[in-house]
Amino acid sequence: METRWTARSRRSSKIRRFKSGLSLWLVVWLVLVKPSPVQGCPRLCVCYPSPMTVSCQSQNFTSVPAGVPFNSQRVFLQNNQITELRVDSFGFETQVLWLYSNNISWIEAGAFSELRELEELDLGDNPHLRRLEGGAFRGLEKLQSLHMHRCRLAVLPHDIFHKLYSLQFLYLQENQLHFLQDDLFSDLVNLTHLFLHGNRIRTLSENVFRGLVNLDRLLLHDNRVRQINRRAFRDLGRLTILYLFNNSLAELPGQVLRDTANVQFLRLNGNPWSCGCEARPLWEWFRKSRVSSSELVCASPSPKRGSDLRFLREMDFALCPLPDPGSLAGTTTTTFSTKTRWWFSKSKPVSTSKGIFAKSSEVVKAFPFTSVKPFNPSISSNTFSTKYEIGEEEAALPKLDPEEYWANYGNEDASVRCFELECPPGFDSPAIPPSSSSSSCLISLVSLSIMALSIHLLFG
Repeated sequence: METRWTARSRRSSKIRRFKSGLSLWLVVWLVLVKPSPVQGCPRLCVCYPSPMTVSCQSQNFTSVPAGVPFNSQRVFLQNNQITELRVDSFGFETQVLWLYSNNISWIEAGAFSELRELEELDLGDNPHLRRLEGGAFRGLEKLQSLHMHRCRLAVLPHDIFHKLYSLQFLYLQENQLHFLQDDLFSDLVNLTHLFLHGNRIRTLSENVFRGLVNLDRLLLHDNRVRQINRRAFRDLGRLTILYLFNNSLAELPGQVLRDTANVQFLRLNGNPWSCGCEARPLWEWFRKSRVSSSELVCASPSPKRGSDLRFLREMDFALCPLPDPGSLAGTTTTTFSTKTRWWFSKSKPVSTSKGIFAKSSEVVKAFPFTSVKPFNPSISSNTFSTKYEIGEEEAALPKLDPEEYWANYGNEDASVRCFELECPPGFDSPAIPPSSSSSSCLISLVSLSIMALSIHLLFG
């Protein structure tokens, strides 16, 4: 009996030892193999497993907190008081890093260079971040989304996006950018979305968007854009959405939109469109394209003010340039090249002695449907040479043929009127005044006689 009780006691003792050993191993396994969610989490932060997430938002941190687990895949540091980002700020490997709504004023070159796996970086809403180091984003070759909106950035270094080959989304809206450098985005071959609205950009140069061959969406509204180079969009063949509304555009070369043949949604409203001859390329593009577009309200000339440029008629451009009824009576709207306008503004004849200049098809685009230019035969070539001598600047003006007239955007402006340039005598007269026919014949006979006499004297 005693032997049976002893055996039973030994058996129960072995079972207890086994259970305690199993419990111990279970605790060791939980600690070493599958750590608890809060193990190694920085103070004042909350950590979650699968995927490993560290949330340190809204804790008034002035720097990146220490102790973030190395294997953290997502780190949220938004809504703090962080002021600087240095090379040693990040001792962890993450894919998503949120730093928006802080007080960041300086990012050291190479600050993110250890984050080789980073795919999304949000630096938006940092109003003290007014400039960036050239190598601020060095090493982020896997970065796909970069947010830098509302940072008061005034300028971007030329190499700021160097080697960001994987970038697809770039948010630069609502900064203070005045201009964009040539080839600024040339490495962003996979960029699909570019947000530049709400800045102070004035011009778009020929090479500003070079390399953006996969861009799908370009937002440039609410800027101060007043001039776009005719080849600025030549690499944007895949663009489907283009917003240019609320700018200062009066003209837009037709080539700009011909290079964006796949555009489906186009917004150009809120610009002071000039609907004279300079608008014809854009008008012709709208006739051929099938695009969802906003209205284009004409701001000038006065007969077309309030009209939609897209719905003008062929006859509106038939006599180009047209007289402007809103101008002084009897004046004629005449188109000069940009260099011609500059020359006349510098060398305008004084009112006491009106300068007489020869109107030719190279610099004056008036009377397009007649080969006879108005002239006053009572004025001899000698009088012209004494009253108006061609200077070096005028001689250097470009020679334009009719095809170049429409092809070279920006060389014509119908806003310069003849009365501003001191109209020469007979400018508005008929092509050949009837009263001068006899004088014309007499001058021709005298000229032929002089030519015959000269030939006789030369050749005997």
